[in-house]
Amino acid sequence: MKVNYRQLSIMVFMSFIALKFLALPSLLYIESKNMSLFVALILMIVDGLYVFVLLDLMKKSEEKNIYEFMKSCLGPVLTKAILILLILKYALVVGNISKGLKFFVVENLYSEYNWFVFVLPLMILIGFMIYKGVRNIARVSEMVCWAIVIGLIYIALKALSGVDVLSFLPIFKDGFKPLVNSAWIHISWFGSATFMFMMFGFVDFKDEKKSKMIKYIIFAILIVQLLYFVFYGLFEVTCPTHNYCISDISQFSSTYSAIDELSWLVVSMWIVAQAVQLALYSYCIAQALKFLFDIKGNIVSIIIVMLYLLAWSFLGENTIKMEQIFFTPFASIITFIAQYILPLLLEIAFAIKKVNKNKKKVKNERNEKEVKVNI
Repeated sequence: MKVNYRQLSIMVFMSFIALKFLALPSLLYIESKNMSLFVALILMIVDGLYVFVLLDLMKKSEEKNIYEFMKSCLGPVLTKAILILLILKYALVVGNISKGLKFFVVENLYSEYNWFVFVLPLMILIGFMIYKGVRNIARVSEMVCWAIVIGLIYIALKALSGVDVLSFLPIFKDGFKPLVNSAWIHISWFGSATFMFMMFGFVDFKDEKKSKMIKYIIFAILIVQLLYFVFYGLFEVTCPTHNYCISDISQFSSTYSAIDELSWLVVSMWIVAQAVQLALYSYCIAQALKFLFDIKGNIVSIIIVMLYLLAWSFLGENTIKMEQIFFTPFASIITFIAQYILPLLLEIAFAIKKVNKNKKKVKNERNEKEVKVNI
């Protein structure tokens, strides 16, 4: 079953905000200080532009899945190499979400909580959602989206009065180099449109409205900018010590406890949103594995993904070590190629294929005319 355009827009929106409100804000501040807002803004705008490049490719694919489309444009060998690259990108995202969830729940919310009591039901849920397909993930995204949005805005507005606007000044005192360096180091946290490669052939464009997608992307950018403005304005030079943006803002604004009742609900909903994103990128891994190894059915690829998720539950000792692994130059290069080079490569390959096809068509027509004249 296919995903409609509205559901795709919501999935893009959720993907744009999914990794932005845990460790990323504090990590950005280490490199770019009060320019961190601009790093997130620039990279999210670029991601938004690439959404429309991928949408264009989806329509050009004419209902083909990504494997069939790439094979027709690039050939089987290069297609296999690109699938491996995409699997690496999806695996990085899945690993980051999985590890972030673990430390967010165990270290930040329930200090004496047994992680496996949480992870085993989570893995069963993820496996079931992958088995049911992307339409199921899209529907769940629809269900939780607006509760997440309302909660994020509530937390931001509640803490807004504590923001010190002067802490953002002076801007660009060290030039643009810290901004560029930070953007490259943390680019693996972005690339928010890469899941769309596995949506080729699964989107119904019958009710397409480009303005709808534009609105969702702009809304995602504005929400991230609002939360980051509050986060940096509240914690200023201590930002690097605050690894959980959403809960740290909530704690700052709470009156009677670390997390008051409504803020607790918002944070809990954020865990649900992370689980949905975990299901989405796990689905992408499963699909790419099916294409790469020509696996029939979903069971084998689902088992592989579940084993990978389980492995992440045993790895690492703290969140910071995970973050250091995630934004290595290797991860940056993988994201840069998958998100920013690959769509342009496919556009060029499709254009060349179309030109060659037209040339062949003209040549055939010319030959037919010559045959008729000779007759």
